[in-house]
Amino acid sequence: MASLIRGSIRNVARSWTRGIEKFWAGGQLDPKATPDAVKESTNTGDAWPAVLLRMKSFEDLHKLWHVLLQEKNFLLTERQHAKSYRSRWEGHGRLKKVKLSMKRILTVLSRREIHQQTVRAKEILEKQTIREELETRRFHLEEQIAQLQHKISQMKNAESASKEAWTIALRKCESDLSQVKEELVPLRKDTMQLLIPDWRFTHKYSDLPGNLRWKKEWVRALEDRKPNHIRQY
Repeated sequence: MASLIRGSIRNVARSWTRGIEKFWAGGQLDPKATPDAVKESTNTGDAWPAVLLRMKSFEDLHKLWHVLLQEKNFLLTERQHAKSYRSRWEGHGRLKKVKLSMKRILTVLSRREIHQQTVRAKEILEKQTIREELETRRFHLEEQIAQLQHKISQMKNAESASKEAWTIALRKCESDLSQVKEELVPLRKDTMQLLIPDWRFTHKYSDLPGNLRWKKEWVRALEDRKPNHIRQY
């Protein structure tokens, strides 16, 4: 019974990996890899062209980025090992291709984001135009309602055709005003979203607490806090 337990523990220990073995699996530092396998793995193709990267979705680019990141860590591990033992390392071109592919992925994603922001800005501009028209109409309706209420209050309890007409016009203006306000609710929400601080436009510094937004601190005179010359660690 004890021998079976020891055998199962050994098998589990052999199959279990810490994850760090990926940094040299299939390379020169891998004791299980044969020289032919190592030579075959060093022969790689060209870097990923931007034409093919543009055809991929965000999920595929995300997966490809992690694959390239693992490859980059693998190559940097081999380079550091060769540097420490003062031996020759022949993976410079491979590392350059990996870095070039990662830069192209970032370029494709950044251009997609710029395009999306442009389309979003056009939509916001159209909604802003509609909102300005509705806001102008709301202002005129409120002024008209105030004038009608003043005329009706001046009549007091007197009954006349003009007072009845003003009352009907007041109800019509109030219904139109409520409808305009309902239409303005989503437009205000869509056009005011640019005032919400975005994490992409914030920078965090080690010597100052919190985030510094470029909108507030781009101009020195508009800084909302005094400079802290004493660093608190």
